[in-house]
Amino acid sequence: MSRNYTIRTRINKPIAEVFNAVVSREIMTNYFTNEASSDLIAGEEVIWTWDGYGDGPITVKTIRVNELIEMIIDSRQWKKTTDEAYDVLLCMEFEALDDNSTMLSISESGWKTNAEGLKGSHDNCGGWQHMAMCMKAYLEYGIDLR
Repeated sequence: MSRNYTIRTRINKPIAEVFNAVVSREIMTNYFTNEASSDLIAGEEVIWTWDGYGDGPITVKTIRVNELIEMIIDSRQWKKTTDEAYDVLLCMEFEALDDNSTMLSISESGWKTNAEGLKGSHDNCGGWQHMAMCMKAYLEYGIDLR
């Protein structure tokens, strides 16, 4: 399956710290979501909640520590499509650049190329870039950009 897009952000923290900032609901609620139903656990559904946006359920497909997190989102449950619901693969990849910096790559695959699919893909691309910038600010400087 080809990727609809990929964003990348260098975070000046060790790979384990960056990885944990995505997996841990306690950390994620400091920079991205307002609530999370649990930590990310392979095979589990997790509900992320944002004030003003509502719930975003995800199904955690794969977790490879300090390397990869794959999640499935439903296009309709994420309020991106109205006529059709389909799964989109969200992939977060972690690469150690050195002992104290990590490249975070976030991509999605599976968006349809109709108007709703393209809009959903573009909305999410911007959202994941925002998440990556908020994570960088929080991990590097302790700042919550929300």
